[in-house]
Amino acid sequence: MKQTDWKIIYTKYDGISKKAIELLSKEVSEFLIRVPHIYSIYVLPCEKEGCEISKNAFFVSCYEESAAIKQYVSRDEIPEDGFLVKVIPNPEDAEGRLVILTAHSEQELFYAVVSFLDDYIYENAPILGSNYMPDRIFDRPLQECAYTEVPDNKTRSIFTWGHPINDYRAYIENMARLKFNELIIWNDFIPINIVDVIDYAHAFGIKVILGYSWGWREIGNKVAEITDQKIEETKAIALQQFREHYANVPCDGIYFQSFTERREEQVGGRLISRLVVDMVNDIAAQIWQIQPGLHIIFGLHATSVRSRLDEIARVDPRIDIMWEDCGEFPYSYNSFVSDEKIYKETLAFIKEILELREGVGVGLVFKGVMMLDWGKKVGQHGPFIMGQNSKAIAAHDRHIRASSWRKYAADWMQHGNRAAQMLQFIKDHKLGEVDMCLAGTFDGGIYLPMALCGQMYRKLDEDYQQTLRKTARRACITTD
Repeated sequence: MKQTDWKIIYTKYDGISKKAIELLSKEVSEFLIRVPHIYSIYVLPCEKEGCEISKNAFFVSCYEESAAIKQYVSRDEIPEDGFLVKVIPNPEDAEGRLVILTAHSEQELFYAVVSFLDDYIYENAPILGSNYMPDRIFDRPLQECAYTEVPDNKTRSIFTWGHPINDYRAYIENMARLKFNELIIWNDFIPINIVDVIDYAHAFGIKVILGYSWGWREIGNKVAEITDQKIEETKAIALQQFREHYANVPCDGIYFQSFTERREEQVGGRLISRLVVDMVNDIAAQIWQIQPGLHIIFGLHATSVRSRLDEIARVDPRIDIMWEDCGEFPYSYNSFVSDEKIYKETLAFIKEILELREGVGVGLVFKGVMMLDWGKKVGQHGPFIMGQNSKAIAAHDRHIRASSWRKYAADWMQHGNRAAQMLQFIKDHKLGEVDMCLAGTFDGGIYLPMALCGQMYRKLDEDYQQTLRKTARRACITTD
């Protein structure tokens, strides 16, 4: 095909649609706008709908906004909550192709673009001799197809500390590429550029939840006493922090952890579960007086409360609970199941969690990709600029962690089917929506374990080996 055979046709260039068009233009241009070994300055045309259709064209638009797409796609071909990728011959030129990327929402439109780039191209790449050559896919007419995707979990989140992120823009772009749509950022001090971070995430349709301590720092350590005085001090600090740092920030909610990250269920003869629920409900009630309807997520370490779910059931139903440390992999720091008995106990516990509070406000955290060295962790000494560190610092951190990521990748290739089994168990037993969360420090690229989780969180119908094959071959995966 000639270099000038293709163009992108769109209906609007703003909002999330803008990010979808920009991503498509950037990525397919790698294949289309240069001839090997010849210097040229051609750039892929991006034209508004109504332009002349060339031999080959990408249509990128929400369905209801595009009269052109309606000529080639009926409304019922597109799932209400998903997207459609369709490749058809150009009616005006049998050798030409029309690539239709569409959905009913801008968010799903972006994911249609991602799916075409990461899955269609690498599924249909030509094999020339013994060489698999995705870069030659546009040398011949594209393979016709039509496929859809609908998410099994509507909320797919990532939890991270803020200060290990060296490039917040790349971090958010990578999240969007993996179809995660909620970012929970924990900070000891709120970043001074947090509004910029939130705005950038919102441009990709990613909600931002800001996390801070409701007792995790003050009385959450394993030796501190939990006294009435400490609880009252914690309430005061949590409310003060909210008023001063979070009440006027355009985030999509707040997240907190308290003093449940312990092994014992009582301190001084008093139930941790009862104390924390009473405190949490009180703080939340006072925050809602300041900001009615604010989304609040309780990051609950299960270790000290797992046998007292009767107490946890008293958490205000308007508060979502994000469950951590629920048992064996994928909830543990291990990247494999180390104890089958504990894994079975974990399944039983997860079933109880899913049924608790009639299935309202449930989140579950997978932790089998955590990499922070807590022994060398240096706490923040004050507010900071998040995610704008130098390239040298980013390269340093990426190099330090490269061997660990290779180990995680190997473990997940071998054992990730256990995470897939867990997700299927969750799907079979949930009573309502579940926020599936992945906790870890993913700065520096897109690593195979997070890509696997992103795909499995999104779609549970695929066989794990198919999911592994699909994700491992993607060009966006970081391999060093």
